[in-house]
Amino acid sequence: MAYNGHLLHRDQRMLRGALTVASDYTFEPLDAHTVQVLGGSAPYRVTAHPEWAEAPTCSCPDFAQRGGRLYCKHIVAVLMRDERLRCQLLEMFL
Repeated sequence: MAYNGHLLHRDQRMLRGALTVASDYTFEPLDAHTVQVLGGSAPYRVTAHPEWAEAPTCSCPDFAQRGGRLYCKHIVAVLMRDERLRCQLLEMFL
């Protein structure tokens, strides 16, 4: 039961962070698949493919610490903001 509570807490924290990023940060497209996210401690690059050619990636330390297996708040914010990418949010819950 504690393990499930930990997951719920982590997911809630992630979603709160992503909502803050989505509403307060600036997003600059760099190319067709890459967005620079500005507004935190450093600019980070998020890459996401609408056709799911590859899993989304981010240059932030949180994403690197997770071994690229779990989405960071920057990836979630980019997926939420882009209608073509929103369906990829399902990956978070599977």
